[in-house]
Amino acid sequence: MVKASPAGRSTAPIFSLGAVLRGVLVSFLTYLVLALVVATLIYFWGDLELQLASLTYGAGLVAALSGGFVAGRQAGHTGWLHGLAGGALFIVLSYYIAVFLWPVPAAAGIFGRRLLLGAALGLAGGAVGANL
Repeated sequence: MVKASPAGRSTAPIFSLGAVLRGVLVSFLTYLVLALVVATLIYFWGDLELQLASLTYGAGLVAALSGGFVAGRQAGHTGWLHGLAGGALFIVLSYYIAVFLWPVPAAAGIFGRRLLLGAALGLAGGAVGANL
């Protein structure tokens, strides 16, 4: 519950780093689960291996959306801001982890588009999460 000051204003902080970090953690856990599902599907249906890039891209976007939802839900207010930060931070961290583990020069060209889309989905998830 948010406390009100004598002047009627909220005394809650505008930005909660803890809510964003919880959202990013949920994003990584969601991505891990979705990666296991994709790996299992590819194991049983080998033809899906041709769609691996699209499946992992979609899993990353779903993870950004879910992390934004949790960040917005945890914050309770300004959920859109927390979701935006959570989605963007997840995309940035996952990008740098991927570049560190698998250095691919072509990955730099798609970073901006993924960051924009991940931040937008995080924003949407945060707005929904704060209002549920």
